[in-house]
Amino acid sequence: MNILFLMEDFEMGGVENVTLRLISGLLDISPNYNISVIGLRTDGVLFRQFDSVSNVTSLTGNNFFQQCKSLKKNIDEIVPDIVFFTKGGLSRFSFLFGSNIKTYVVQHVPIALPRNRLHLNFLRRLFATFLYRTVTGVVCVSDGIKDDLIAKKVVPEERVTRIYNPVLDDKLFKLSKEVSVEYSDYFVCIGRLHFQKGYDFLIEIVKYHKRFNPNVKVVIIGDGPLRSCLEQKIKDFDLEDNILLHGEVPNPFPYIKNSKALLLPSRWEGLPTVLVEALALKKQVISFDCPYGPKELTCGGRYGFLVDSADYRNFSAAMSDVNHSPKPELDVSEFLISSSCLNYISLFSEGSHG
Repeated sequence: MNILFLMEDFEMGGVENVTLRLISGLLDISPNYNISVIGLRTDGVLFRQFDSVSNVTSLTGNNFFQQCKSLKKNIDEIVPDIVFFTKGGLSRFSFLFGSNIKTYVVQHVPIALPRNRLHLNFLRRLFATFLYRTVTGVVCVSDGIKDDLIAKKVVPEERVTRIYNPVLDDKLFKLSKEVSVEYSDYFVCIGRLHFQKGYDFLIEIVKYHKRFNPNVKVVIIGDGPLRSCLEQKIKDFDLEDNILLHGEVPNPFPYIKNSKALLLPSRWEGLPTVLVEALALKKQVISFDCPYGPKELTCGGRYGFLVDSADYRNFSAAMSDVNHSPKPELDVSEFLISSSCLNYISLFSEGSHG
């Protein structure tokens, strides 16, 4: 079976990491799969890792029409049986694939994004409604996203399915013990320094929490376009000893394992992988109840502290409650890489299902 994954690039992001795990997991289960990856660009630190497990190439051309010509040439060479568009917008290329080829969009984020103005979200919904009707089916990474697509009539219920991301394997637990951590008595945040991740919220939370705990410490693992802006805000609020921008690391798991709890102040998610990883490492988690994923993963707050979005005071209260009122552990077996890959293999054989 020839499987093609179409990607934007190979940057260190959630979609890219999840796709890499999925490809590796599929090949572990069935080495007979012929898996190819095509990127619109080859940018990104993950390119070599993708290239080590699959046949990777990139499109040529500076505009859509040139890229279509390049992609068509690759399609003729690969002759795929199944195609995955790893982001919704990539389904604009779906018309190039014949009706005998199964095509799937993997939906990682909500259709309506909180940062967008109403007309932009309307256009996102309009284009998704059109494009998603040209593919075989849509795979949503959480029930929240699936329900949202159906409620907004973006895709019929019978052509959408939920498959949790491939997140966990033995490697994660080994990596969590691999290096020593230079911090103690700290909370941790993991993720790109991006508007979505809500680090401006986090600064307000820590500013408030410092009234009760002057020595509170939050370590942020990740980098991104907002670094200089966040550095300035941290300095303005005199939080330089409380919020530490550690930067990007190849192995964040020891920082999760040795923390008091993982904090997730995001504006939106799809299925926050880092929340699954923290729960697997038996850490407490504190998250805003953003769309979508945290409520689903914590079972409405039973297995983690779930706080209304932008509620700084209750987020701060949860940080205080972590030690003396911990939440019970969650069964994370659904998020094993092997479990997710088996669900994808079932999708291959059955076609789209609800």
